Amino acid sequence: MTVLNRALWIALGFAGLIAVGIGAYGAHAAGFDDVAHDRFASALLYHLVHLGALAAALLLVGRKASRLATAGACLFLLGILLFSGSLYVSAFSGGATPTTLAPYGGMSFMLGWLALGIAGARSVPGKY
Repeated sequence: MTVLNRALWIALGFAGLIAVGIGAYGAHAAGFDDVAHDRFASALLYHLVHLGALAAALLLVGRKASRLATAGACLFLLGILLFSGSLYVSAFSGGATPTTLAPYGGMSFMLGWLALGIAGARSVPGKY
């Protein structure tokens, strides 16, 4: 798990770098129409929010429910790739590319939140 968790921390750093860079580009240089702008804004919002969730999951790895926390981190990263990635591609292509992968990314986000919640609950000391 150590190699996977290190890779996830590195992926978190790169995903954050990409979010800030693509956000700046989209805000200042992209010239989107209204539909593309809305897709881009949704992609960026979910991308940024789930970076925090990914970090929270990775911080739980050293505690009791580390496999579940690692699974949650993987699901958040997969959600960013599928959901935000699908919307980014659609926005930058002017809507010519369908967003068929976005629902799978949304499911990954939801399962990631479930895994994070259970991992967090299991990490609290005491009987449950």
